[in-house]
Amino acid sequence: MKLVYVLVLLVLCRSAVCSIEGMKRLYSDIFGNYSTKIRPLYNQSQHVDVHSRFNLVSITEVDQVRQILHSYAWMNLTWQDEFLTWKPEDYSGIKSIHPPLTDIWRPKLIVPVSLEDRDVFKDETSSITVYSDGTVTWFPGANFVTDCKLDLMLFPFDVQTCQFRFLPVSYNSDELKMVSSLSSANTQGYTENGEWSISASRAYTIERTVVDFTYSFLYIDIHLERRPMFFVLNVIIPVVVLSFLNIFVFSLPCDCGEKVSYAITCLLALTVFMSIVSELLPKSSDNIPMVTVYLTCLLGISVLSVIATILIVMKDTEKINKKTPQSPLFVIPRLFRFPGSSCKVMDQIQLDSKTGGSAGNGNPTGMVLKGRSSCGGYCVTVDSLCTVIFTALWIVVSLGFLIQITK
Repeated sequence: MKLVYVLVLLVLCRSAVCSIEGMKRLYSDIFGNYSTKIRPLYNQSQHVDVHSRFNLVSITEVDQVRQILHSYAWMNLTWQDEFLTWKPEDYSGIKSIHPPLTDIWRPKLIVPVSLEDRDVFKDETSSITVYSDGTVTWFPGANFVTDCKLDLMLFPFDVQTCQFRFLPVSYNSDELKMVSSLSSANTQGYTENGEWSISASRAYTIERTVVDFTYSFLYIDIHLERRPMFFVLNVIIPVVVLSFLNIFVFSLPCDCGEKVSYAITCLLALTVFMSIVSELLPKSSDNIPMVTVYLTCLLGISVLSVIATILIVMKDTEKINKKTPQSPLFVIPRLFRFPGSSCKVMDQIQLDSKTGGSAGNGNPTGMVLKGRSSCGGYCVTVDSLCTVIFTALWIVVSLGFLIQITK
């Protein structure tokens, strides 16, 4: 039994030695006269076809102010190297090898739209495999920092298109051509982003002329759709509620000391939200976001409401001791039932009840004196008219914003 184990061990050792010897002979034979400066073709008048597949792993950040896309991706590049072919049976059955990147010819790709180093695939730790039929596969990966022009007119319900461009430097289209293996980017290993989702993608090649030379470009278009829920819940809904509450300033009685301060508080709150939105958007006037126009309109309505409130209080003070004829609009507060029409009457009732009717104008019973309100005429009529006008403005502006973003 021990003899059998010894024989098996000898056979394995012999095969291992043969495999090592075969690998040494293979490297010596195929890399003996190999040069990385020569394109891997016996006929140098032909071009090398580099088949590519773009694999998007993650989108780390979309800088809206600077309009920069931060992402990580790796590529699957495949081409034929006619100088690296062999018969596996002549080299102990070896069908593939993994030589160092510096020992083999590779297409040097740059990213023209990169905002950092354009040669993003200079990492020598990536995997490369050479097969016995001359097929070479290379899997370079890198962090991309690329320019991405954003159209924020429909912010935060926008869809953006960011583009990757790959140019094989040093070789024109007659020497090297890029071929896209897929019609879109591969997102099977993509990690979802909390702010953006990929709605579609496209991969294609184009030949472009640059300084009298034609180059083969690889283009990858990524369509990013924003997830708007965070912005809607934290900015849009609070702004809409604040602007609607601003209208209720006209339901406060004119003698109430908080009438003007209430309107100014709503105005300041809208101003704070405007500053928050401006920090999220680029400093550009090319495409003004609809949400900025909407917030500006609401801010204008709030400013007008403050001015109207101040004027109403000033005019009511002048007319407090004068008899003002009733306007046809006086029927509006009866429909809305605003409390301003009885503010002075209630004060008169409390005063008469405490003094037994001696103070005031002789109303010992404490009953409501109809038509005796000092603020129920002019103040309530103008408040009611302003309520109708500003409510109509708020509805028109809000509906216009909703129509524009849903087109």
